[in-house]
Amino acid sequence: MMLQSIQRSGGMFMKRLVVSLAVATALAACKAEMVEVRLSAEDINSALAGEVVAVPFAASFDMLGELDAEQRAQMDQLQAIAERYLSVDDFQMTRGEYGSAELELEGELPLIASANRADSEESAFAIFVDSVEGEPLLSAFPYSVRLGTTDSFALMESDMQDVNFMLAADEVQPVQFRIRADAGADLQILAGGFQLSAESFGVKTITVEEGDSATITFKGGAYDAVTGSFLLSLGSDPTFASEQSSMARKIK
Repeated sequence: MMLQSIQRSGGMFMKRLVVSLAVATALAACKAEMVEVRLSAEDINSALAGEVVAVPFAASFDMLGELDAEQRAQMDQLQAIAERYLSVDDFQMTRGEYGSAELELEGELPLIASANRADSEESAFAIFVDSVEGEPLLSAFPYSVRLGTTDSFALMESDMQDVNFMLAADEVQPVQFRIRADAGADLQILAGGFQLSAESFGVKTITVEEGDSATITFKGGAYDAVTGSFLLSLGSDPTFASEQSSMARKIK
């Protein structure tokens, strides 16, 4: 009986240890399952004009196991940190199947031209739009759009490690862009290694007709190490963009 009791106690201890380690690993990873960003051609034009623009985002994090009191207290501290370094409208955790949980964040990210980077320093993450220069073959797509970090990221990571030294925020996050053509012209997008409508593509151009939208996803593979980005023409020269689209298809 004593041996059985010890075995049961040992089994319960190992189960609690495995669950605790699983939760700790999930907390420490700090890589979202997905960061969803919605933006439009008008948003990009405004950012390029130097205006302060904020676009909505949603991020979800999956965790295995239930949180104990100490971990719930850490989550409360992490919520405060998230709200300090991001514009967060909603921060909630929902219970899933088999003891799992999902953490969901919703809020806004600054959309800025890199020349105006200082405008985003209150946010650890931002959407950057840059001019593409020195690449003649890509001249039909004069802008790039990407999710990136600001100088505040290091401060956020330091605050997180004060809560738990294992916590390490990841600069590279899987990202899904939903982009709408609403500036009076079709959009031309050039991207590589992405998903569109449940299909995967190597290199492909996309035409987003005025009034429509497209959702492109960058996750896994190389995008575990580098951030997802795409090149964009706002419709100023659709003929040239069409010629470049044919060239891109040949590369595919």
